[in-house]
Amino acid sequence: MKKLFLLMILIVILMLRFSLSVRVTEIFQKEVYRMNLNLEDGRIKVLKINNKYPLKNIYGKLGYKEDGKYEGYFLVKSIKEYENIYFIELEDIKSKKIEDSFLGKYLQTLFNRAEEDYSYGAKNINRAILLGDNTRIRKDLKDKIRYIGLSHIFAMSGLHIGLVIAIFYFIFKKTIKNKRLIEILLLVSITLYYLSVKESPSFTRAYIMAVVYLLGKLFYEKIDLEKALFVSAVISVLINPTAIFSVSFQLSYGAMIAIIYIFPYIKKINYKKFKILDYILFTTTIQIFLIPITVYYFNSIQFLSVISNLILLPLASFYITINYIALFLENFYLSFLLKPVIEILYKILIYFIDFFSELPYLSIEYTNKKLVYIYIIVFVIIVICKNMKKSPPLGD
Repeated sequence: MKKLFLLMILIVILMLRFSLSVRVTEIFQKEVYRMNLNLEDGRIKVLKINNKYPLKNIYGKLGYKEDGKYEGYFLVKSIKEYENIYFIELEDIKSKKIEDSFLGKYLQTLFNRAEEDYSYGAKNINRAILLGDNTRIRKDLKDKIRYIGLSHIFAMSGLHIGLVIAIFYFIFKKTIKNKRLIEILLLVSITLYYLSVKESPSFTRAYIMAVVYLLGKLFYEKIDLEKALFVSAVISVLINPTAIFSVSFQLSYGAMIAIIYIFPYIKKINYKKFKILDYILFTTTIQIFLIPITVYYFNSIQFLSVISNLILLPLASFYITINYIALFLENFYLSFLLKPVIEILYKILIYFIDFFSELPYLSIEYTNKKLVYIYIIVFVIIVICKNMKKSPPLGD
């Protein structure tokens, strides 16, 4: 009863937050609005209108300005709407650029110094995985990455937070004996990194999840992943209520739900405990569970992309890790030590991306959206069965 009462209070809080911070009304042509927007190569994404999050995605173009975030007053010159997405043309009335933080500028300086003599392609890939700026990756390469199901590798996500934590944990464990101090330093480290890179919803969610998990480890010996997932999802929605409608939010938490609720059952197949089989089952479980989302939004199924992931995911993770270490070493002007390794790994990575992008049926078109409802029913049954196992018998 207590849990139900708390859940009802939480629902009321979320509804109030939604009503106070989300703009549900339309925008009109020839009207001036106060906006917060992100500008990249002349293309904009509207983040807020009159200090509220827009319910629909709004993209468009603006006259020449330097890339970055802006806030101010803009005139809507024209509007087009397509499948609940607005495309607008703006005229700047009065705005100012939001300057990067000290940490952001420092990280950018480190990156520029470390990447000075890298090849053009490697530099652009590294900019995406280290700074969260994927605007300079070639469109044809982006299409290949999307086709083979590796888009999450080249956009700041939970993988990147996990690798940062793993690197710093390795360093701290070798030098510090106090477990609580290590967890505090991990919190500080990922927070400093989060504040330094380009903001993105997926990276923010990953950061929140990591903070909730580390705080749980700090105050409790054993952390409940289900509660950590729930708390991080609630915090994400409280920060930006429209996040729940985004594809990346649904993919991120869909993957975590698959890991926490589904994978423990699938893992039992591997009774001989082969690590490679565990990895195959882990990857396959996530991809199968996310099929309804990819069908609903993209009309496609990552049919055989598990094959490409078996090779490319470990390779890309290793490549990202080496780049993180090189960026850290640049604090001492030593990143050049890893430059030959990074350039070789980049060429290998691109070779495999090109190779797998030529294979047919890694991704296939599928438009029957009834599949979504089947998955929802199956998931509800699994959750009910899981909770029934936890509940004590009535006679106890």
